Amino acid sequence: MRVWNLHHKILNLINDSETIVFYCEYAPRWPVLFLSENFSAFGYAPEKFYAQEVSYQDLIHPNDLAGLEQAVAEQADSGAPYLSKRVRLRKSDQTYAWIDIRLTFERDDADRVTHLLGKIMDITESVKSEEQVNLFAKVIQQTADFVKITDKAGYLVFVNQALMDKTGYTEQELIGKTPAVLKSEMQDQEKAKTLWETILSGEVYHNRIMNRCKDGSTYYEETTISPIFNRDGEIEYFVSTGKDVSEQVKMQQELNDLAMKDALTGLWNRRHLTEVIDAEMKRINRYGGRFGMIMFDVDYFKQINDDFGHDIGDETLVQIAKIVQKLVSETDYIGRWGGEEFLLIALELDASLTAKLAEKIREAIEEFVFPKVGQVTVSLGATVYHKNETEAQLFKRADEALYLAKRHGRNRVEVY
Repeated sequence: MRVWNLHHKILNLINDSETIVFYCEYAPRWPVLFLSENFSAFGYAPEKFYAQEVSYQDLIHPNDLAGLEQAVAEQADSGAPYLSKRVRLRKSDQTYAWIDIRLTFERDDADRVTHLLGKIMDITESVKSEEQVNLFAKVIQQTADFVKITDKAGYLVFVNQALMDKTGYTEQELIGKTPAVLKSEMQDQEKAKTLWETILSGEVYHNRIMNRCKDGSTYYEETTISPIFNRDGEIEYFVSTGKDVSEQVKMQQELNDLAMKDALTGLWNRRHLTEVIDAEMKRINRYGGRFGMIMFDVDYFKQINDDFGHDIGDETLVQIAKIVQKLVSETDYIGRWGGEEFLLIALELDASLTAKLAEKIREAIEEFVFPKVGQVTVSLGATVYHKNETEAQLFKRADEALYLAKRHGRNRVEVY
């Protein structure tokens, strides 16, 4: 009685569990000798198997059936004790469930398989989750966006193919390193501080940054960095996704240049020069410093247009722009103020140095032989900015100096 009660309890335990147990002969269609009641979860009563109205061959997906039977036959012949296989089983509603089937081989004294003891688990949800993960991984690898995953300390644990294709680095060269290997602008302490403060607070960071490829070339990336939390709500990883926006940045820079550059000479236009002067005045008034201003125009330019035509006049202005650009510092601003008039903002020059620079410009233009016109000269007025004066006061002195240069015979420098 006690043994019967124990068997009954075990059977109830099996029927109430998610594990289905069966026992069958190892013969054609695997005649079922026992099948736990919980198989009814698939919509079939065990009695149908006992009566051989249904067999595994009727339920296993056609694409999985041959593989299952072959694997069972091979393992049975090899003397293996068991086999585990993942297949699809058709439910009574004609949909398929993924099952994990584990078979233990029962053998006779001659080591021939006589019976199969099996257990079945419905793993449909696990397979779906795996498929979603695999799909996600495939999307991540095949997307054109750059994907980087770092651990909480900031070390790379994953990079996708798009990032490697763009930067020229291999996976081995990146994994275990920090994104600083890309010599990113994020190495700037202020930018890095802002980034870490944002993502460590659980917020998403978004910015446009410049990174450097292995060959030294640079690209602009529109990047978004998101913290990934574990079940305890703690940050475990950071995922960075980005797009190459180098072309957009280039186009924007070109548009900005068009808005700030003179169409004829390629120098800065009056609008941009005014902005530079305003910014420099504010800087000097607050922190100190200086800058020189040189205003100059072409002597007898109207005569050049009248004698040679406006096209030659334009060529003359373009050539003068090229001459001056070679003489000024990269930190200086040379622009076309209007017509034949030019303006130079020479940063950190005092009156003496500004006058010397003006004289160099005058000499270089005088010595140059213009292809159609021959000799061309310019008159120059030089001055320097005085702290806390107005823009009008600055320009009045520059105009006065230029006027004096004209009045005193042209082709000369006057300092006011």
